[in-house]
Amino acid sequence: MEKKKSKAVFFILAVLAVLMMVAFSVFIAEEMIILAVLSVIVFIAIFGAGFTLKKKYRENGWL
Repeated sequence: MEKKKSKAVFFILAVLAVLMMVAFSVFIAEEMIILAVLSVIVFIAIFGAGFTLKKKYRENGWL
């Protein structure tokens, strides 16, 4: 059985997702609609990367 991989990358992705949620709130409050939409797109991309990475970890038995 292979050695378990580090799960720190999931923590980093979680922190980035939270930062994007905060950025979205700030951009809405400051009426910067374009940046708010961009922060939502980045947020969705972060979630997609996290779920894809978790699937890879699960398939390879690294969890």
